Amino acid sequence: MSMNLFELKSEHKAALDTAEAALGTNGHAMTASETEQYETSMKRATAIEGQIKARERMSTIRSNFPSGMPGLGLCTDGGGEMPIGFMQTLATAPSLADTRNPEYAKSLVSFLRTGGKAHGDELIVGADGQGGYHIPGSEQYTRQRFANGSFPKMYGAAYEGTDGNSNGSGGYTVSVPTVLQIVPLALPDLGIFDAALVIPTATDIKIPQQASFGTAAIKGESTGTTATFGGNDPAFGQIELRSYMVGALRLASWELLQDVQAFQQFIVDDLLRGQRILEGQLLATGTGSANSQPQGAFGNTGTGTGAAYALTGAATDGTALLNSLFDVTATLKGAYQANASWIMSRATGLAVRRAQMQANIFVPVATVDADGTERILGKPVFYDVNAPALPTATTAGVVPVLYGDFKSGYIVGVRGGAGINVKILDQPWAAQGQLGILAYRRIDGKVRRSEAIQAVTFSHS
Repeated sequence: MSMNLFELKSEHKAALDTAEAALGTNGHAMTASETEQYETSMKRATAIEGQIKARERMSTIRSNFPSGMPGLGLCTDGGGEMPIGFMQTLATAPSLADTRNPEYAKSLVSFLRTGGKAHGDELIVGADGQGGYHIPGSEQYTRQRFANGSFPKMYGAAYEGTDGNSNGSGGYTVSVPTVLQIVPLALPDLGIFDAALVIPTATDIKIPQQASFGTAAIKGESTGTTATFGGNDPAFGQIELRSYMVGALRLASWELLQDVQAFQQFIVDDLLRGQRILEGQLLATGTGSANSQPQGAFGNTGTGTGAAYALTGAATDGTALLNSLFDVTATLKGAYQANASWIMSRATGLAVRRAQMQANIFVPVATVDADGTERILGKPVFYDVNAPALPTATTAGVVPVLYGDFKSGYIVGVRGGAGINVKILDQPWAAQGQLGILAYRRIDGKVRRSEAIQAVTFSHS
C-alpha cells in the first residue's frame, strides 16, 4: 500500500536511525553484521528519499496554479477533471538526480511493461509533460564534449557588447533576460453580462410571459334585463432560453510550452478573455435567430422616449443629451425604478460629463461614489464596449443608451453553471508535437421583459 508523505518521512528517519545505531558511538570497527545492517538501512533511506522528493515535487507542481480559479475547470480529453496545475508539468524539466534511484527505475519498468498503464508516483520526477519519462543515465548522450573528452567552456570579453547579436566584444555571450510574465491586454467593458440576471441551466427552459393585461368592464344594473360581468382574459406568450456553444482552440508546440513557462498561463488566460469578448458581443447585438445565437439587448427593448434626439454638431448637442437622460427615466415603470441602471459605452459616459460641465447645472447628472461606482441621475452605470457610439455622421437613428432593470429585463443562461471550461487535447496533434487547449461553454441570452429596459435613440443631421 502506498504511503503518504508523512509516513514516508517517518520511515526515512527510522532507516537513518537504524544506520546510525549500526555505526555505534565508541569508534570500534563494525562487525560484518553491523556493516550489513548499516548498508541495508542506508539503501532503504536513499530509496525512501527519492519517493519523498517525488511526492514533494508533485505537490509543488500542483500548487503552482490556483485550481480554484473562478470560471475555470480543466479536463483531460477523456472528460476527467484535473487541476490546472497539470499544465505546469509541461515546462518542468525532469530532475535527473531524482531519477537515479531504485524506486524510479522500478516504476519506469512497470510503466513500459504495461504499455503506459501503470503510473507510479515516483515517475513524476522524470515526467517531460507530454506523457514521456526520463531514462536514467541517458543524459550522457546529450552533453557535448570535445574530442579529448572535456566539456566546452564559455569565454566572455571584458566588455560585454551592446546587443548580443554580434560576436564583437563578447556580444554572443551576453545574456538578455526576459521577464517571466507576458503583459496581457485588458479585458474590455462587458456591462450587459454584469448587469443581467445570470442563471445556470441543465436543459432548454421555456419562460412564460404575460403579453397583455386582462381587462375589466362596468357591469350594468340588473333590473328587467340580465347584465353580466364583462372584460377580456389576459394574453400570454413565452420565450425559450437555449444554449449555444461558444469556444476557441489554441495549438501550442511542446517545445514552446516547455521552454516558455509564462506562455502556459498566458494561453489559458487569453482563451478566457477571447471567450468573454465574443459572448459580450452576442449578448449586446446577437440576432437571436432560432438555432443560431443569443438575442442581443440592443434593438430588442422598449422604445423609451420614441422619437430620436437630433444631434447636429452644434453646442446644443450637450443639452439634447442631458435632456434625453432625464426624459427616459420617466418612460420606465415604477416597478423597475428601484433596481434600474444604465448601459452605455465609456465614450458616451464621457460625453455626458462634458455636457454637464458645459451646462454648469446646479444638480450634477453624473456622480462618482466613494468606492468608485459611477452613477447618472443616482443610478449605477455599466459600461459595455459593444454599445453603439453617439452618431457623428448623418444617420436616421442609433441607440447608444439603455436604461432599466436589467435583472428583470434580460436573462443569461449558462449551461452547467457559470464557469468556462478548458479542455486539454493531447492526442489529436501528438504526432506533430503539439498540444491543443480548448476553452468553451454553452450560453444563451434573451430579453424576457422588454418594458423593463428602455432605449434612448439619437440621430444626426
